[in-house]
Amino acid sequence: MADQSHKPNPRFRVGDLVSCAYDLYEYYRHLLPVDDDEDQYSVIGIIVEVEYAMFSEVFGYEILYVILCLDGKHRYFTEDELSRYP
Repeated sequence: MADQSHKPNPRFRVGDLVSCAYDLYEYYRHLLPVDDDEDQYSVIGIIVEVEYAMFSEVFGYEILYVILCLDGKHRYFTEDELSRYP
């Protein structure tokens, strides 16, 4: 069992308004419902939950953020896929 004390500190907090883009995992992109004239890879939302995922003990924990997007849908993003909304 992994040591819980080695969880990374998140850069973002619950309640932060963020811009999100799926850039690390190409297979997520087909899940976004978009119009043809819409920027299909970027959404804006509020962080509603911070989760930690353990994919293996070798790689440690990955921080996943649950985002309530402005279209009303909850989506998961990694820390590298988020930036603070101006």
